[in-house]
Amino acid sequence: MMSSKKDLIAQGALKAFSQYGYSETTMDSIAEMAQVAKGTLYYHFATKEELFWYVVERGVKMLIYSVDSVIQNDALSLEDRMMSILDGHLHFFSENRELCFLLLSIFTTDEQRNQFAGKLLTNYFSTMEMYMKDLKQQGYIKQDVDIQTLASAIFGMVGFTALRKQFRNEPVDIEASRRTLLLMLDGALQA
Repeated sequence: MMSSKKDLIAQGALKAFSQYGYSETTMDSIAEMAQVAKGTLYYHFATKEELFWYVVERGVKMLIYSVDSVIQNDALSLEDRMMSILDGHLHFFSENRELCFLLLSIFTTDEQRNQFAGKLLTNYFSTMEMYMKDLKQQGYIKQDVDIQTLASAIFGMVGFTALRKQFRNEPVDIEASRRTLLLMLDGALQA
């Protein structure tokens, strides 16, 4: 019962944070969005900051799971593997619109908050970098490509492509986006 209430609160908080932004979101608005009493909210989360980071951490874990589950199939060709990575990201961001807004807006002028956000994203980037290093060692990625930059570029390219399309109420997961993103990655890949 507790975890379902906590999940309900997290979903309401995600909606509130993505709709109002961090500073304009109040614990009252979160309780209202989650349709729980304020006492229930405070039972699970002492502060808005604690709840915010819980929601972000939960979202990053979902992203890692989404990406990790698509890169495990090494029987695919390089193009299919890269398409699977792009598809995993596109599907994730298209199916998690509010989370997309939140993940791409968590960095602020607050250095301590930025460091914490960076720590949360470390697992995502570690997963991507391990996979890209493996591809590089197998000769699929050019030797002069910096793996950290490549992993960051994939996150940024797909994330901001999805974000822009969502702002315009356009479909995210479409063939043109996939092909264009793959063409952009093509410069990093061996022929």
